Amino acid sequence: MDETDYQGRNTPTGKAKSHYARFRSDPHYLPKYYIYTIACLWPLTLLAEFFTAHVRSIDHIAFWIVGMLLLIAPSFSLIFVSGLYFMLLAAFMPTGFLNPIALACMAFGILLGIMSAALMHNAAHDNFPQTWQSRLIGEICGLFQLTGFVGWSISHTIHHSAPDNPEKDAHAPGHLSFGSYMTSMGTLMKDNLTNKYFEIFGVNRETKRTWSLLGRFLPVVRYTRVFFIFVLMGPVLFATFYVPFKIANALIYGDFNYRTHRPMSDGSFEVLNLNHNVWLRFLNAISFGSYFHKNHHRSPNIFNPRYARDDGKPFITHRVD
Repeated sequence: MDETDYQGRNTPTGKAKSHYARFRSDPHYLPKYYIYTIACLWPLTLLAEFFTAHVRSIDHIAFWIVGMLLLIAPSFSLIFVSGLYFMLLAAFMPTGFLNPIALACMAFGILLGIMSAALMHNAAHDNFPQTWQSRLIGEICGLFQLTGFVGWSISHTIHHSAPDNPEKDAHAPGHLSFGSYMTSMGTLMKDNLTNKYFEIFGVNRETKRTWSLLGRFLPVVRYTRVFFIFVLMGPVLFATFYVPFKIANALIYGDFNYRTHRPMSDGSFEVLNLNHNVWLRFLNAISFGSYFHKNHHRSPNIFNPRYARDDGKPFITHRVD
């Protein structure tokens, strides 16, 4: 199945052109999206700081500003390290953070981090009643996940078009260990999108310049997002709510992709539905059936794939000849 077929079958007639279709038709689509994002967020950041004074009231603000670089790197290891880093900084805040309210914030952040992955997933498939609702929810999730909705949607379309194909899938686990996959998932997606861009538009001076511009904008826009969140929340809430949110969000993406896309003994790969123990049932309950992944690949426009019909047949995605 190619990407055009995938989009054509799952984009309802009359709805807006998909992000992937726009990406294929406009070589400047992603750079323009990032420029618009920066143009919108910086005024909002200044306005939030005007009312909250969170940055102006913090001693040693440089430690917080530098620490945010850990969150924008495409590596789960660094995101996890950021949790320890920001908890240490929060411990030295005059108000402290080791109290029941902070613990409740951490639990709520983890819960929303998991739920946000499922909401982003559904927004990318336009599974909300109205297209504008999918876009709004996707942009909010993309803001807090730091990835942005448009780039995530494009990568996800590529994933559905060729799941588990090591040369075409945006984030195929393949035969990697779980730790290696978590560390490399962000890089896999970035490299896949780069290859897809040059496959579509060719390798020439103009496309190299455009993609180079995108590479410079990407860390800037990710940092802009995380700095806006910091200004909006303040240091203690940022450390106790947002950082656990980000860690849980990155972990759930890696976990359900890794567990549900498995290599078989004959060299093929199979997508699985998983709900066989208490932990998976709990994750499915709070993530709208994310681990019913075989059902999702077969029926991507069902909000909760738990309720899609499972015919009991294996879903084989890729065979190694």
